[in-house]
Amino acid sequence: MRAFTSLSSRLSSCLLATVVAAGLNGCGGEVAVGFGWHSGPHWPDHPDWPSYPDRPQGATGLFPIAGDICGQCATTRDGTGSYARFNAPQGIGADNAGNLYVAEPASAVIRKITPAGVVTTLAGSPGVIGYADAQGAAARFDTPTRLTTDASANVYLTDTGNSTVRRITSGGLAGTVAGSGSCGSLDGRGTTAQFCSPRGIALDRHGNLWVADSGNHTVRRIDQSGNVSTVAGSPGVCGSRDGKGSQARFCDPQDVGVDQWDNVYVVDTGNSTVRMIDEDGTVTTLAGQAGQCGSNDGSPGVSRLCAPSGIAVEGNDLYITDSGNATVRRINLDNVTSTVAGVPGRQEIVLGALPGGLERPIGITLAPDRSFALTTHNMVVKLLPAR
Repeated sequence: MRAFTSLSSRLSSCLLATVVAAGLNGCGGEVAVGFGWHSGPHWPDHPDWPSYPDRPQGATGLFPIAGDICGQCATTRDGTGSYARFNAPQGIGADNAGNLYVAEPASAVIRKITPAGVVTTLAGSPGVIGYADAQGAAARFDTPTRLTTDASANVYLTDTGNSTVRRITSGGLAGTVAGSGSCGSLDGRGTTAQFCSPRGIALDRHGNLWVADSGNHTVRRIDQSGNVSTVAGSPGVCGSRDGKGSQARFCDPQDVGVDQWDNVYVVDTGNSTVRMIDEDGTVTTLAGQAGQCGSNDGSPGVSRLCAPSGIAVEGNDLYITDSGNATVRRINLDNVTSTVAGVPGRQEIVLGALPGGLERPIGITLAPDRSFALTTHNMVVKLLPAR
């Protein structure tokens, strides 16, 4: 069982998080505030696919949001619903208004999806790789992979190919938060710090950014002043070991999530495990066995994952995109893993009733209405899990 603070402390933290989210820009945009996520478009090209309106409370399933399955889908095109195109999308985040933001590394752009399913390009120019802090289409990225949002709809992303952490304002202006643009491992402030192919990124309730620095096999933190520090792992050392701070080992961690009690969760992709860093910096393993790719549900000693890629935190539950298994997994407070959506080993999009089917799901985020949005194939789909 994960060690949390007392119930009274947790309730106090919840109240504090609510107040902070209302007053500061530094809170995560994935906080559920009761906003109804509107229904999306109809899908005339696929009469066998389920369509909106929103499912009644208590319903479950996988439903289309944007993108499509077709012979020539691997491209970037703005539009509504199934008319839009994505090119191997990865990271995804949601703001408090129900807009979704998608990192599209193959096209070097960040996309936006409104609650009505309208897809536009927020920043970057499709297929144009580079590094430029600028407005909208003039901005340049190199393989942006994961992102998160704050309460003001600013987007924070890992610009993996440039080894930097970037920010895009709600108006589409791109800037650099940290990283020199060169691959390395150096703590420091802003652009004096160095990352190496960072991927995962999450924002905690205090306004700190947490980064899975994949190329360095470490987890880093950027505070509100832009100071970068290494919290766990040893730079350049791939391994799997529980322990405190630099004694711990990760291998190609690709995503991170933070709960309201300041526990940090790490998708340790190279080890096929999910790890936790507590407030003291101690790392433990919650699910999977290092070096063993599998799909078993159960307790930490029994559960197996296969190259997991993304994470979303909902209260005490963790939702993991288990890419190698083509599934979404849930880890509850007792660290018991279960399969929520998809069929292990079947890489195929099947929308409708669960378990449905997924194809290498990567990004996952909690939406304001407590549904999940995830990237799979060249699509963004909505998941309503059984709870």
